[in-house]
Amino acid sequence: MKRLFYSLMAAVLLVSCEIQTSSNGNLDGFWQLRSLDTLATGCSTDMRGSGIYWAVQKRLLEVQDKKGMNACVFFRFSHTGDSLLLYEPYIDDRMSSDTKVEDVELLRPFGVNSLDEGFHVEMLDGGSMVLRSDKVRLWFRKY
Repeated sequence: MKRLFYSLMAAVLLVSCEIQTSSNGNLDGFWQLRSLDTLATGCSTDMRGSGIYWAVQKRLLEVQDKKGMNACVFFRFSHTGDSLLLYEPYIDDRMSSDTKVEDVELLRPFGVNSLDEGFHVEMLDGGSMVLRSDKVRLWFRKY
């Protein structure tokens, strides 16, 4: 009788819960920006102490400054194969209304140099990600 009861409870839970999955694969997660290479000069900047993180879940990508020097920004994104496109950036303002980003200068501290930024995914696995745009190469570690 107990076995029947537990089986019925499990079935009810499965039916009542909507299971949502993401097709982002290894991209999903919390990423720390470790290094930024400027392609035009060949210079590399150590970003480990910057507090810059990217968080990817479902259909949104959030860029965060854990030190509080820059506003958090949400992007919509498209990830197919070795391409990552960020678009429609909005400043996260929970007290009021999110504001569409019109000035690319707000995005530069996060390694994004255009309101619609395309990256080539050079490497993406369970622990590391390397993205390259026309101007920079970004090195990340996954938490």
